[in-house]
Amino acid sequence: MIVFTMRAMEKTGYIQVTGERTDLGGFKDSALVADYAYEDIAHAVGQGLIVGGDGKLNPRQNTTRAEAAVFIANIYRAHND
Repeated sequence: MIVFTMRAMEKTGYIQVTGERTDLGGFKDSALVADYAYEDIAHAVGQGLIVGGDGKLNPRQNTTRAEAAVFIANIYRAHND
């Protein structure tokens, strides 16, 4: 979900994705982030769009409705304040 959203936002010129793997260093499961996804996820973390939980990102789990709602609300806040 994060990768699709970040890539759609970048494709439309809304953002420029600039995440670095080091942005994920604070998460216990950062090594589980797929190579194709790390830049998008790192950018979302760096921008405060996702914060994880219990020191984890859970990149291989399904996104819950609540997580999706928070992600979308964070995008809205970040770009409308």
